[in-house]
Amino acid sequence: MSRLPDRFDLWVRKARACEDQARQADYVLGALAGLKEWYFLDTGTRENPQPAEVEMEGVACLLVFSDPGRIEEMLHVAGPFREGTPLPVITIPTVEAMPWCLKRRTSGGGGLLINPGEDAFLLPLDRLEVFYDEWNRRGGRSASGFWIPNMTTEEEDFWQEHGL
Repeated sequence: MSRLPDRFDLWVRKARACEDQARQADYVLGALAGLKEWYFLDTGTRENPQPAEVEMEGVACLLVFSDPGRIEEMLHVAGPFREGTPLPVITIPTVEAMPWCLKRRTSGGGGLLINPGEDAFLLPLDRLEVFYDEWNRRGGRSASGFWIPNMTTEEEDFWQEHGL
């Protein structure tokens, strides 16, 4: 069954429409940075989880998913998957996922394959590193969000109290 494109898919499509490859990576990384968590297919054991990797263009790439439903979808396509079986997923908050992926470089990793399948995007770890450094300089997760003009101080206090 095909899925309706979500916001992340639309950002990937917008990235592909851009001719500049660095800009394409920025679009996709911006969409990933906006997610609460990143998801990885676990090929290890419960005691020793291991994220799935594939070789693309001679580079070892981590499989990264924008939501766990994509992992389930991939497993159904790959072969029989029993309903009710827990998904083999590693879930990492976005602020921890970026440096975690960069550490994988020491074990031979060179890229990320984001949402394998129809809307897959291949991203070199070098682009992630540049994005992550710049993202941290601008304040990282704490600098994300939006500003609503002409709010009262009570409204601003409410949004601050609730972490928004």
